Amino acid sequence: MSDNKRAALIGSVCGTGKCSLTAALPVLAAAGIEVCVAPMAAASSPGPAKEKRIDLGGGLPSYADQWKKLGYSFDAVLFELPENAKEADALASFLHAFREKDNLILFGSSSWNGNGGKDGMTRERAKLAEQFCPLADLVILPACDAAFLTGERERVGPWNRRTVEDLLRGICSLGAKSAVMTGIWFSQDLMGAAAYTAENGSVSYAFSHRIAGEWLGAGDLFCASLLAGHLYGMHLSAAMQLAVDFTADCIRRTRESGDDGKFGLKFEACLPKLINQLGIVTP
Repeated sequence: MSDNKRAALIGSVCGTGKCSLTAALPVLAAAGIEVCVAPMAAASSPGPAKEKRIDLGGGLPSYADQWKKLGYSFDAVLFELPENAKEADALASFLHAFREKDNLILFGSSSWNGNGGKDGMTRERAKLAEQFCPLADLVILPACDAAFLTGERERVGPWNRRTVEDLLRGICSLGAKSAVMTGIWFSQDLMGAAAYTAENGSVSYAFSHRIAGEWLGAGDLFCASLLAGHLYGMHLSAAMQLAVDFTADCIRRTRESGDDGKFGLKFEACLPKLINQLGIVTP
């Protein structure tokens, strides 16, 4: 990376556990990327609706004003799908304010848990997703969420290539330039992701050894490592393979430790390998 890169992270924060911003931030920081964080919500513990969610979306305009005063621009913006229309309005204003010709806007879902499962996309959230797809250069969704969003029947696999590629094209038909779908598997041995670029119709796949189970925070680690690969000049297919391998390493390390992963993955020990793959030279 020839110059310093800066990314904005917009999402939720958990006081306990490693998911959402708590997982994505250290991955990007370890990759040498300057990160500006704008929390949209907070909860004391991870997991779907187990603790009361505190709405922080009203503070997003203040972050935007401060960064504008400092003259900040971003090489990338990674955001989670908002929970409601109020959050969506604040987020849309932020994206329009910081949208530049050469920066990458990623819409990444936090619901991928590494086994094709999901917290559940409601009709309200699907409408919000439709709103943000045209604002994103790249949309990253779990396979089941992609199926829900495009009106297909819910599935968890095994998949076939025609179905996967139809879903990816369906996401891009909503306005996204490219789409990545996670939780893809064709056999019991491999789990991974698929990508589609609307401009040229190219499709690529990335797989790693499949480890059964539900792994909280895997999607956040996937999005962050894919973004790191992109900012280091990798093609989408290469960045996706990097992200699949890193996420699988984190799951494997967590399972080998005997941890059930309910508070997130033991990703810290996997960061040196990621940094090496990115070609970061340490002094």
